[in-house]
Amino acid sequence: MVRVFHCDDSAAYRALIRAELEDDGEIEVVGGASSVSRALGELAAARADVVLLDLLDTSGDAVGALERAAPSVRVIVLSGHPREYGEPRRAGAFAYVEKSAPMSELRDIVLRAAGG
Repeated sequence: MVRVFHCDDSAAYRALIRAELEDDGEIEVVGGASSVSRALGELAAARADVVLLDLLDTSGDAVGALERAAPSVRVIVLSGHPREYGEPRRAGAFAYVEKSAPMSELRDIVLRAAGG
């Protein structure tokens, strides 16, 4: 079972992603937060394998901060912006996925990030 933590300011989007990812039984969403600062306090206890991170919360060294809080975690940046806009801002993340991508693509990337 792959454990996912989702960091996005939209509670509705976090709920949608939870429902979609947990549908097949291979992925469990173990937590969520509306910002990186809130995620840092919860991430270690969640024992997540993968963090889904909203692009708009990637200011500074957000990816690095999450990886320092949970060294074994892999970060996937999600964005409503096209890849060419966000690619320079993903700094160190495992992958960049547009929010408009098919859910099967996100699921596959989450599984690959977790080593499966």
